[in-house]
Amino acid sequence: MKLRYYADAEIEEWHDRMIQSLEKINTDHGIPVEIVRIDVRFDPITDFSGEVHHQAAATVYERDFIGNGHLTANIDRTPTSEFQRDIDVAGHVAVVDNGVKWVSTLQGDAYGHGPGAEDQTPIDFLLDVAESPSNRICVDCVELLDGDEKFCPICGSELSQN
Repeated sequence: MKLRYYADAEIEEWHDRMIQSLEKINTDHGIPVEIVRIDVRFDPITDFSGEVHHQAAATVYERDFIGNGHLTANIDRTPTSEFQRDIDVAGHVAVVDNGVKWVSTLQGDAYGHGPGAEDQTPIDFLLDVAESPSNRICVDCVELLDGDEKFCPICGSELSQN
């Protein structure tokens, strides 16, 4: 399993926060992280412990979103209805394990999106995982979590509680 940031976010502050959160997740929890730059808006990313790739938005869109049944099940709608164009992917975060399993569906953080938005924004997702991965995901089987589980409902792994 790894976390992938489709860069660059629309707003530089969001972009910087996501990179910082990915670094913390990698350093504190050993979860592999990567950045796929599909819409370069800001300075080069030089101080990052994970991999940084440059790919065309259309290539990423086709590879990660079109026909992805696992992703459709986890975000409750088809990825192509959520991301109308390939460039819409920039600024989002994904959980990857033999393909994309989950992707944020709102930009930035929950501020301004309304109640319940923190489950769908990349910044809130990364902040939760940085605090404790078991807030959002089972690192053993890559099952998405609500954060209040003591054991993973799929594989039974005991989840650390902070």
